[in-house]
Amino acid sequence: MKSLRSRLILAFSLLAVIPLAIAMLFLTGRIESMVRAQAAERLGSALGGMQTQVAGNARQITGKLEILGRDPQLKRLYLLRPTGSRDLSEFLAERQFLLGLDFLSVADSSGAVVAEGPTPRAGDPGLTVSKELPWSTPVVGTVGGMDGLALMARSPIRYQSQTVGSVQGALLFDGVFLRRLGTAAGVDLVLRDGAGRITATTLPESSAVGHTHLTQTVSLEVGAPPHATITGIASTAAADRTVASMQLASLLLGLLGLGIAIPLAILWSSQISRPVERLAEFSDKLARGNWEEPLTLQNVGELKTLVEALDRMRLDLKSYRDKLVTSERQAAWSQMARKVAHEVKNPLTPIAISVADLKRSYEQKRPDFPVILDQAVRTIGEEVETLRHLLQEFSDFGRMPAPVLAPCRFSDLMRDLEALYGGDITAGRLILARPREEITFAADSGQIRQALINLVKNGLEAMNGDGRVTVSTHVTSDALEISVADSGPGLSKEQRANLFVPGFTTKSHGSGLGLTIVERIVSDHQGTISVEAAGGGTTFRIRLPLARSDSK
Repeated sequence: MKSLRSRLILAFSLLAVIPLAIAMLFLTGRIESMVRAQAAERLGSALGGMQTQVAGNARQITGKLEILGRDPQLKRLYLLRPTGSRDLSEFLAERQFLLGLDFLSVADSSGAVVAEGPTPRAGDPGLTVSKELPWSTPVVGTVGGMDGLALMARSPIRYQSQTVGSVQGALLFDGVFLRRLGTAAGVDLVLRDGAGRITATTLPESSAVGHTHLTQTVSLEVGAPPHATITGIASTAAADRTVASMQLASLLLGLLGLGIAIPLAILWSSQISRPVERLAEFSDKLARGNWEEPLTLQNVGELKTLVEALDRMRLDLKSYRDKLVTSERQAAWSQMARKVAHEVKNPLTPIAISVADLKRSYEQKRPDFPVILDQAVRTIGEEVETLRHLLQEFSDFGRMPAPVLAPCRFSDLMRDLEALYGGDITAGRLILARPREEITFAADSGQIRQALINLVKNGLEAMNGDGRVTVSTHVTSDALEISVADSGPGLSKEQRANLFVPGFTTKSHGSGLGLTIVERIVSDHQGTISVEAAGGGTTFRIRLPLARSDSK
């Protein structure tokens, strides 16, 4: 994702998908929240109505039983039970139907049932209400072994200000009752007793309440706690299926959008990035020094100013380069001429002195003239040899040939150094650390040998008294590193900065071209040379590539 084209393709693709994804997320979220809000409202309304209905039923049962308990006919049938009169059970059955109760019975003062109306289903047990239940206080509880709960109450039967019995009735809350209420509200219902056990439900046995349902529970606050509870369950499966369908549709639309956006993005990004890539390529050429070819871009008005600026910079750099080359050439020749004049002047002085002394001795006819002649000849010969060596160094520097690359073995270079500096090796002044394995690289062995000799020579000359020069190697995955380290006095910061400047030398003699020649040899081999110098010595590191590039 580092290229401009890939980033543009990604941006166009995201622009095609993100708005659709946001719209679909917003729409599905609104639909889901709206459906769930409606289901919650429906649940709350249904359960609130049920609470109201149960509370109303509790008041009605209490009132009906109080009226029935004062009924004279009930008292007569219960107290007298005349032979041949209508039976108390028939009277209770008639009143049970008229009052809309599921259970109705009469108990004596001990709580034993003496007569009762019909039960909702044949074979169901009758209603037994604890005599501990307060008068006219309804409760919700179980009825024998029947499913569901019952809203029950009892009222006293009094005769001559004494309680002689009780009438008790109940309204059954079973599956039929729950289905009747739930169908009207469009919800499923689950009834639990005060201990939390399910006593009746409208849910099929195989169904389970999951994330496609909303649930809400209310308490049937009739009588003393713990109260029975009724749970309403509203299904949101249809809305969930709709949301899933919309999500699938949005995914397909997103894939379709990507299928359309990516080819268009590739086309548009190439049109946008191609000029930028050409600008980058042109800038890279300028950085590498290729200033001959101008840059031309068509139909890119926004980049016209930049193109013109880069082309002006190219022309300016080309002009500056030509001027710099001329200036550097003149400066180099001027510096070289001063250096040659200075170095030639030094040997001429002792030569002139020797010739003048020889002439004066001859004119004076001194008896030791042969001795003076021999000394003058030696002095002139030494200085001529110094001039010859100096001129040879300048000649070598001026016509340094391009390296002729061939397979070069590092062990051969070490053997040449051993042959040249055998005495120093024996004296311990020079240590050649040979690598364990043979190293072969492409180089001009003669030039590399010359560079190593110059560095070893400088190191040996830099040591005062005891010390040593160490030549070692280190091989990486792509380069050969040759280190020449001495234990001499080191170099100052200014000396390190001028080491490779032609003519600079830290010695009282020499041309100052040795390290310059070494640097040129290493550069011609596409390598690098660095120096580390402190108070404890100086280390030169030559780094040569194992795989040579053909760019030069």
